[in-house]
Amino acid sequence: MFNSQPFGFKFGESDAEKTSLLLNMLDEQIRMEGPETIAAIMIEPIVGAGGVLVSPKGYMEGVRALCDKYDILMIADEVMVGFGRTGKFWGFQHFDGVIPDILTSAKGLTAAYLPLAVVGVRQKIKDFFMDRPMGWGATFANHPVAMACAYECVKYGIKEDLAGKAARLEPVMVEEMEKLVSKHPSVRQARAIGLFGCLDLVGADGQSIQDYQDAPSEKTKEFRKAMFENGLWGLFRPPLLHCAPPLVITEAELRDGFGRLDKALTSLDP
Repeated sequence: MFNSQPFGFKFGESDAEKTSLLLNMLDEQIRMEGPETIAAIMIEPIVGAGGVLVSPKGYMEGVRALCDKYDILMIADEVMVGFGRTGKFWGFQHFDGVIPDILTSAKGLTAAYLPLAVVGVRQKIKDFFMDRPMGWGATFANHPVAMACAYECVKYGIKEDLAGKAARLEPVMVEEMEKLVSKHPSVRQARAIGLFGCLDLVGADGQSIQDYQDAPSEKTKEFRKAMFENGLWGLFRPPLLHCAPPLVITEAELRDGFGRLDKALTSLDP
């Protein structure tokens, strides 16, 4: 993958500098709040809707260490990046020795054929609730049709090594995205890990084409139309354009998709 910076500021020049600053900030916040008042820290191992952001080297390991130090549970939100999306079965597997206490996921569990989510816990948490059952339930929990769908999807993903396929196609994602960065003034930067990528789109002034909270501008409407006319549909939350193709995609199909995006981006260029 290749890294990127926020639009208007930096946390530091190197991974070591960024990690040191961020972990010191988190440690201070924990101490200020009082560790005994914090039940858990919930984190996306790789930030999804926020822009496919991978933390600097050592950060996730540092968060795990702080959770252990202060007896705080670490919850990994793997709704978007679980089940092979990033080139490993779980997103947290990209980081040395990081195992969450609780893991949540969905999406890839059933390939979105049916609605189903999953929560995984470490043995000590399971044991706690085996002795202290909670008095609640969900109407459609463990629905046999959804469970059968999940079983077949997970089995297929393992058999076809979809996580490995995503890892093997990552260089193609990076190559194609780098072409777009080089060619289009409207693309400030890009990044990808596995088959999960994002482009940061800018206007003529080099700043964000549009902030999240703003109503769609005429320029972004024009770009959405250009994508649709070129046969593309995806998550576009200006200024972020996500690239998350099906894990069964072929290299030829992936390159074809970026070729279509190349044409659509001309509508954004100054």
